[in-house]
Amino acid sequence: MRDSYVKIPGNKSGYNKINAAYYYGGGELLKKTIRENFDVKVDHVAVIDFQGFVKMVDLLAPGGVAVNVDQEIIDDMSIQASVGKNVLHGEELLKYVRFRHDDESDFGRVERQQEVMVQLKTAFINQISSFEGMAALPGIIEQGLSYLDTDIGLKTIMEMGPKAVFHTPDTVETLRVPVEGSFKDEIYPQSGAVLEMDYTKNKKALQEFFAK
Repeated sequence: MRDSYVKIPGNKSGYNKINAAYYYGGGELLKKTIRENFDVKVDHVAVIDFQGFVKMVDLLAPGGVAVNVDQEIIDDMSIQASVGKNVLHGEELLKYVRFRHDDESDFGRVERQQEVMVQLKTAFINQISSFEGMAALPGIIEQGLSYLDTDIGLKTIMEMGPKAVFHTPDTVETLRVPVEGSFKDEIYPQSGAVLEMDYTKNKKALQEFFAK
């Protein structure tokens, strides 16, 4: 969660929200912050902005993504949809994953983002599973990379594409950190409202998640 209260290496204020690590030092400081707080080594980072997200969604899921839209989302984000299941494309889907003004706040937003990421994975696999799709894969990857800022090399990404087709998992599991029952709401002058967490519980949850 972006409001997770963590120790940011080398920062004069010491502790702050985890999204401050990216603000202060980009992907490298964010990776270091995650490693030092949670004992998880992050190999790579991929960064995308709002317009890049819109273009990537339409590239990976040209047929759109099916989601359940609430009236609150329609009213707050001005989404052109009806209550219930809708197929959303780039701009509308961006509004959907950014919404956080209901009772669930950031927690609901994270769930929606995880939901959409999984559906994008499925749409992408479906798109490239045919012979024509495999032939188009290099072009899709090249175009997709133009929307990203990443430290993953082109050769590695090209190797990952076919593996995604032939070794696709049936299900994708997700995890939210901090996990349920492992944090409390606090307010600090330098950070505002934060999630102060039990690091032991969250480290254990992460270890168990990656050991599956």
